[in-house]
Amino acid sequence: MVRCAFCDADFEAGPGDVLLVCPYCGTAQTTTGQKFKDHYMIRVHFPQSEAQRTLLDWCSKQLGAPQDLPVKAKFVKAKLIFYPFWISRVDADTTYHGMGKDAKFYDEWPQYRGAYKRIDFYWKPESGRFQRRYEINVPGISDIDEDIKNFPIPTRAKEYFSHAHAEEFDGQVLHSQVGQDDARELAKKMAYDRQTALILDEVDKIESRNDNIEVGETYLIHVPVWELEYRYGSRTYKASVSASTGYVIESKYPRSMAFRGMAIFGGLISLLTGAGLIYLALQVGMLVGGGMVSGSLLSIIGLALLYKGVSRKEAKERI
Repeated sequence: MVRCAFCDADFEAGPGDVLLVCPYCGTAQTTTGQKFKDHYMIRVHFPQSEAQRTLLDWCSKQLGAPQDLPVKAKFVKAKLIFYPFWISRVDADTTYHGMGKDAKFYDEWPQYRGAYKRIDFYWKPESGRFQRRYEINVPGISDIDEDIKNFPIPTRAKEYFSHAHAEEFDGQVLHSQVGQDDARELAKKMAYDRQTALILDEVDKIESRNDNIEVGETYLIHVPVWELEYRYGSRTYKASVSASTGYVIESKYPRSMAFRGMAIFGGLISLLTGAGLIYLALQVGMLVGGGMVSGSLLSIIGLALLYKGVSRKEAKERI
């Protein structure tokens, strides 16, 4: 238990929490009682009933979903969670020198234009510069679902945190386990990694680089997410829906027996056809190129369809 430095109320906090939000007065504060001013939130625009309706409407349109899903699905759990995120504006300016691969082509085949008998690869020096401005999100808690961690946050709609608004929907406001200084360091590292990815799109080896990475405005924002659970038939399925935009962050849903039957049938046909093409390709030299490729692709598609049809694991899709 900790005591709020502003309203003197006692409330619970975990051992790893470093930035606390009082559930009584809504004040964000450090564990030493210092007030944190740059604290924002995204408002709830999709209450529970609308979030549930949006979820079932989306699930019913997914491949293989039962047609009676919106009618027979029964919600058994709904909880609004305000997840903490640190948002940093980062300006990155990187110059680099590296080595890229190039090729020289010799002896074009007369029968096939653009096909060559010999290709020599060689290294050549390359250099360049990348200037980027990033808005980087750092989750305030470590135990967070990967889909929630990466979904787009509408930061332009932010406003100062309102405890009354969160309380209106009986929302649970999570404390942050990451402090502002640590969030800024993480944002700087993430910007560095993004710059690295840009460089490696241009060169294969980085010989040298010079980075100027500046972390600007950094604030804490609480983002509302509906954690939903519904029952269809004898099984229960979980989903996460953004309470601010109605975005289906992730959802598991059932697939109908009709879809399973078609998937198994289609998978067998594709697998047998692919195996036949591969066999012909091995027997007839002229078909080696196209036959092997087509047969392999059809076999892979067949196996994927068979897995979808046979597997009893609920399907998981993302927008």
